[in-house]
Amino acid sequence: MTPLNLFLTSCFAGFSVILFIVSVVAYRRYRETRLGIVAAAFFIFVAMSVLALISGFLSMSEFEMSSTMVALSIGILLCLYLAILKR
Repeated sequence: MTPLNLFLTSCFAGFSVILFIVSVVAYRRYRETRLGIVAAAFFIFVAMSVLALISGFLSMSEFEMSSTMVALSIGILLCLYLAILKR
């Protein structure tokens, strides 16, 4: 795992966890099904980022992501965050 890939994957994991926590808090506050689905989507991103970090540290190629894919995933998370923020 290159230093750039490690940095991007760590950012992806951290951002995913933060958005998951925020979405769970919002779901608990408003109890809307839509927010529950968003929380589930962010949880999937958390699982994907944690698996990518673990595979990088343990040299498992099954879940390893390239720097481009990690950057695209961060972009997807930002778009989802901005879409929810605007509502």
